[in-house]
Amino acid sequence: MRRDEERFARAERDPENLVHGRSTLDALILSVFDARLRDADAAACTALMAHVAEIDHDQTVIAVQVENEVGLLGASRDSSALADAEWAQAVPAERVADLSARGDDVHPHLRELWERQGSPSEGTWAEVFGTDGEAEEVFMAWAFSRYVDAIARAGAAVHPLPEFANAWLGPQSNAPEPGRYPSSGPFRGCSTCGRSARPHSLSSPRHSHRRLRRDTRRVRRRGQPGLRPRGQGRPRAGFHRGRSLQGHRVHLFGIEDLPAGHPLFAAYAVLDALSAEALRAQAEDRIHGFRIGTGEQQQVAIGGFDISIMGPFDTRGIFGTGTGSNAEDKTGYGIILQTGEDEFLVSAASASLSFTREDSVVEIDELREQVLDDGAWVPRRLLNGDERHFMFYGDELRTVRITLLRRSGS
Repeated sequence: MRRDEERFARAERDPENLVHGRSTLDALILSVFDARLRDADAAACTALMAHVAEIDHDQTVIAVQVENEVGLLGASRDSSALADAEWAQAVPAERVADLSARGDDVHPHLRELWERQGSPSEGTWAEVFGTDGEAEEVFMAWAFSRYVDAIARAGAAVHPLPEFANAWLGPQSNAPEPGRYPSSGPFRGCSTCGRSARPHSLSSPRHSHRRLRRDTRRVRRRGQPGLRPRGQGRPRAGFHRGRSLQGHRVHLFGIEDLPAGHPLFAAYAVLDALSAEALRAQAEDRIHGFRIGTGEQQQVAIGGFDISIMGPFDTRGIFGTGTGSNAEDKTGYGIILQTGEDEFLVSAASASLSFTREDSVVEIDELREQVLDDGAWVPRRLLNGDERHFMFYGDELRTVRITLLRRSGS
């Protein structure tokens, strides 16, 4: 495929206007407008899925990544003859109809591009979205999404496992324009554009990003499944996503390189043990995952209770003005599950919780530590005194079952 330039068309970019520079990583880019390339890729995926179906009787393979970080580096769009011919065609009618039908659910960036052209109901890509780099990115999003979906459909026809394509997010501060990041990424307006062409694959941001939570919520609101295939290997990462991403799938990148005994393994053993209860709690909106810094405080309402979450312990002023010391800046994290009308199961580190209600006075009736024994929760110590105020004092993850007592405020 790399050597056969006659059979497989290359994407072309203006050498005088490359926005990414030249490197061996992006010197050879194949054109997704080439049907022969698409068919060859689909055949390879089909062969892989057939092989998995043949040998994986216990289904140890749970998902398949069909492409990695799709998009065009160096330019906002492919300018090969194949791409130019497609650019000159009318935007598919279903794509324009989707813009009108979705209303406010269309990403603001994509809507802005369309409305600046007068919100046309038909026309070429340039007529509907414009001629600048952002408009060309929408065009490439459609092309890459259509290409990936053809491959995913071919593989699923042989062995219907979940399939996804990993996405390099953009724009970012060091890559503000399409081409500096792979043009066509699914998380800036292009997610709306690509969905019509990509119904058989998942959207998958590749790494941590400040817009990840917002963009993933947008994907979830459209009913699209999502996967984060390159999460960071930090124990706290899986806990705050328990609420913020509402069950979107997470895969940790490079976990095999962590040393034995790394706290990540204990953290995910806890999450695994909580998974059945967490799934039920998500369905009933009685779960919250959090990440919190030193000196911070967060509020969340679950099941009629107002819960205050305090960050890592700071002793300043605890025994009067001028006493104590500032805690080292660090991050607490945890997950809160309501398991009964007045009961919560909480796993956390470097944090503490307090509970209140508008209709009654709330006290902690019992605080019992839980430990994992062969994958099952076993009740252990009753925690009393100061341990009730500083439930998760240290860096080590602790799990407690909290029973609350309500009484009249009078």
